[in-house]
Amino acid sequence: MKILLDVEDSLLGKALSECETQNLTFDKLVTDALRNALDEPAETDERSTVADTVAKAIEAARAIPAGSTFHLDDICSPDDWSALNGGERKILGKAFRKAVETGSPAIARHVGRTSGNKAIYERV
Repeated sequence: MKILLDVEDSLLGKALSECETQNLTFDKLVTDALRNALDEPAETDERSTVADTVAKAIEAARAIPAGSTFHLDDICSPDDWSALNGGERKILGKAFRKAVETGSPAIARHVGRTSGNKAIYERV
């Protein structure tokens, strides 16, 4: 929603300076300030959360010895894993598999599934 606000020049100057310092848009700064003032939790951006978790999982997979098998939830931090819902975990799994199998060089390969439908990977 767009609104028109009257803001004191000195306050606006400080806000714009803060935006530059924190590399934020003015909209984001105002939204965060309102959320903070109203004790509202921040909305999470599903794509960035999943993308961040994929990047961390890829780095963790690189540290696994060649020939070892693992599951995605074995290499994700418990905090990252529990922060994702079922749909996000599916998106994570697909993105992780694509990244590790198609990278140059490949990091791991999908070798099957457990009886609980968890993907099994082998470090290459």
